[in-house]
Amino acid sequence: MPGGVRTEVHLTADDTAGALCLLLDEPPAGWSLARHRHLNESETIHVLEGVFEIEIEGVRTRLAPGHTIHVPRGAIHAGGNVGDAPGRRLVVFSPAGVERFFLEAGADGPHEEFDRRALAELAAQHGWDLLPPRS
Repeated sequence: MPGGVRTEVHLTADDTAGALCLLLDEPPAGWSLARHRHLNESETIHVLEGVFEIEIEGVRTRLAPGHTIHVPRGAIHAGGNVGDAPGRRLVVFSPAGVERFFLEAGADGPHEEFDRRALAELAAQHGWDLLPPRS
């Protein structure tokens, strides 16, 4: 994925009759994702390694290995890897479908250049509502 995030898609809509998709990702230290919401699915994140912070509807939570958090569909959220090492997370989206974004946005390597505008347009096509930073 762009931004140096290794992402593996383990279950797709085809595997689960559309119920969910399951990803394993490895965000590097310092990685973050801006405020956004998913219009079509909820997201559940389980931390395997690393330290993450996530803000959901204005409430900030720190997650360490073994912690799990749920982001309801439509909830505004942002977060990132606040640790000093790469992290590993299991991420479940329900219902499935958004895995197509990850498959289409995938990069051949962690340092491959990418077009932020094109990535934002692709995210919007898959039901992500990217929000401006808070003022």
